[in-house]
Amino acid sequence: MKRLKGITYYLALTVLIYQVISCKTVSESEPTADILDKTSMAEAIKMQVKVEGEGSPLLLVPGGLTGWIGWEPFVHIFIAKEKKIIRVQLINVAYGFENQSLPSDYSVKMESQALAAALDSLVYDSPIDVVGWSFGALVLLDYALSYPERIRTMTLIEPPAFWVLQERKLIDDEIQKTINFHNQFMGDITEEMLAAFLRDAGVLREGQSAQEHPMWPQWIDYRQSLQNLPAIYAQRDDLNRLMAFNLPVMLVKGSGSSPNLHLIVDELASHLPDANLIEMPGGHLPHIVSMDSFLTALENFQNVEQ
Repeated sequence: MKRLKGITYYLALTVLIYQVISCKTVSESEPTADILDKTSMAEAIKMQVKVEGEGSPLLLVPGGLTGWIGWEPFVHIFIAKEKKIIRVQLINVAYGFENQSLPSDYSVKMESQALAAALDSLVYDSPIDVVGWSFGALVLLDYALSYPERIRTMTLIEPPAFWVLQERKLIDDEIQKTINFHNQFMGDITEEMLAAFLRDAGVLREGQSAQEHPMWPQWIDYRQSLQNLPAIYAQRDDLNRLMAFNLPVMLVKGSGSSPNLHLIVDELASHLPDANLIEMPGGHLPHIVSMDSFLTALENFQNVEQ
């Protein structure tokens, strides 16, 4: 039975991965100057935005390795549900794909402000539903805590909010070891560093080779995006901001993912006043591996809150 589950897990993941690979967008070949909207030195960087479909707005903030193409398999599904899909491209992914170094003052807050600038350009006058995965969920959390009036519901999939563990004094020797290693992700990101990150994040199953994974060629192309890792651990925030956030939040963690990320999600669940915590198979990719279950949970969560 365990062997059958393992095979089913792998086949489901492989099919969805090839969907992502086959849906690369034209933006991947665009220069960084087009990907990042820099109107002037005095104004904040604005993320590039892609809007598709008609209906109630749904913001999708992607993971920090390959960016918005990670949400590609979901777009047609949400559009069929009469959603207007808003996807944004993270700064670190835009720079990383172009093999450029991040700005010297790069931070999670810079990403959050760039997200705010992008959404401001769309001129939505009412709160919207928002979903973020991995690093994108961390950016989204910072944005939501700063602009709660713009949020209707928020779904966070395994955000690496290590600042919560710092505040709770839960950084042990093993967690600190991971932090120290990831803080070295500057300059050229090697293939060995990429593979180690994928293991640490729980993207790879136990014993699975990174180089033999179907998405390895694409991950290689985007590996410079991982220059953002030191900014994750440099971020600091206040638990009081979490406890003051009274809007509905669905927190998602994947079985078999990083214990550090599970600990973070559990802490978020205990501090957010209106949090709903769910767990599903899929490691750090629960929304992809368990797509049907995730979509059902998301629809139920957002509909209840209408």
